[in-house]
Amino acid sequence: MSDDLLSRSRRPLRDYFQRLSQIFAVLTAFALPLSTAALMIFFTATVLCCLLAGNWYGKYLMLRYNPMALMFILFFALFLIGLSYTTVQWPIALHTITKYSKFLLGFFLFSTFRHEKTAHFAFFAFLLAASLTLFFSLLKYFEHWNFLPRFASDSGVFKDHIFTGFLFAFSSYCFAVFAFSIKNAWRWLFVVLFLLAAYNVLFINLGRSGYVVLFSLLLLLANQLFGWKGLLAGLLISIFLCGGLLFLPDNFKERFNLAHSEITQYKQGSFATSVGLRLEFYHNSFKLLKKHPWIGTGTGSFAQDYLSVSTGKQFATQNPHNEYLNIAVQFGLLGVLVLLAMFIVHAWTSFRLQGLHQYFAQAVLMSIVVGSLFNSWLMDLTQGCFYVIFTALFFAALPYKSDKISLKSAN
Repeated sequence: MSDDLLSRSRRPLRDYFQRLSQIFAVLTAFALPLSTAALMIFFTATVLCCLLAGNWYGKYLMLRYNPMALMFILFFALFLIGLSYTTVQWPIALHTITKYSKFLLGFFLFSTFRHEKTAHFAFFAFLLAASLTLFFSLLKYFEHWNFLPRFASDSGVFKDHIFTGFLFAFSSYCFAVFAFSIKNAWRWLFVVLFLLAAYNVLFINLGRSGYVVLFSLLLLLANQLFGWKGLLAGLLISIFLCGGLLFLPDNFKERFNLAHSEITQYKQGSFATSVGLRLEFYHNSFKLLKKHPWIGTGTGSFAQDYLSVSTGKQFATQNPHNEYLNIAVQFGLLGVLVLLAMFIVHAWTSFRLQGLHQYFAQAVLMSIVVGSLFNSWLMDLTQGCFYVIFTALFFAALPYKSDKISLKSAN
């Protein structure tokens, strides 16, 4: 009898922490585009409250029946295994583990986001923060109002131009989805937001990654809405649009011409440019991969091993600005297979989602898969948290494969 009373007394406390985790999850999504410090505080608070809420049986069910929750654990396990043979000192290796610990922590977000209203509010909190960023970006560009002196000469607002371009590219996709799916007068608000966000990516932002992510997402949307015919039409329109943009005196043309010039300089032996350095990073990373093709050189080993193939310390780097090569150097082909497996499971499982959850889950994947060709986005704090948070948010809705298990048992 006393054990039963103790269990009942603990239940309100667990419910309290569960509600707190839901509140912090919404704040985490809102903070993601705005503040790195706030993002980490709210992210950590969400996970901590989720742990204090208990419900370990629900978390076990999540691990058993949610493929993406399992893939998060397997991907993080890769870094733990890499500790056993890393070529660097443990403090360096452990620092790398902290960068990817978001995947371990992200596992607990699946439990929090199973609450439908929490997932709903978190997603729209993120879009609200993205809209505020868009508003301030337009003010900065047209009114020359520098909201933050840190980015006075940059097209970024709260964060650098690379993330800002990515943010507006993904947001423009979301606004386009709502413009197509909503049938009332609100759709015109999303049409305007889509046009403003896309305009910002193409004509204001300085990040070339944003261009690639934007066009990739628009092609994805065309395929989602209209099938292969839409994809073909979208591809043709994109080609004509890119061609037309090259005739306009704007950032898109300047950035395209600059990239072409930097590639030419690299071929002539000069790589002290943005594109040239990336090409040199890729070239040297393949050298390292050839030396240790199967399991790489271990967790956190990239920066130190890169010095052995770099032309000079002035061109050293902490990562190759390509997530696939970053994983390949540390864990060889084994690591690449695990990374690709996570992405493939993401794509395959997304078709089990219902409604717009399927669209947005696929867009999250497309953004990271494409962007990681030119950046180490899973390692980066903000983009990596974006992938973890929104993967958990959309895939938390997956049902469990057991007729005997009540959905309430996981909440």
